[in-house]
Order: sequence, then structure tokens, then C-alpha cells
Amino acid sequence: MTGLAWLLAFACGIAAGLAVLVAQELRYEARMRAPRCMTCGGQHHMHAAHK
Repeated sequence: MTGLAWLLAFACGIAAGLAVLVAQELRYEARMRAPRCMTCGGQHHMHAAHK
């Protein structure tokens, strides 16, 4: 039983580590994406010129 409990704890640790890595990757992707423009609805940088 002790081996099974150790294996379960190890699997939970691996799952938590992977969840942290996925969350960091999603935050990085969201930060690097160009925001949606309030004027034209396109995606470009914050101070883009509108003609």
C-alpha cells in the first residue's frame, strides 16, 4: 500500500507541475498577442495609426 500511495503522490506532483507550465505558457501567449483595436476591430499594436 505504501508504494501505491507514493506513486499516487508522485503522479499528483507531476500533474501539478504540468498545470503550472501550461498556465505560464498561456499567460505568455496572451501577453505577446497584439490587442484587439477599439476603433477598427483589427489586431495590431496599441499605437497604430488610423487613417
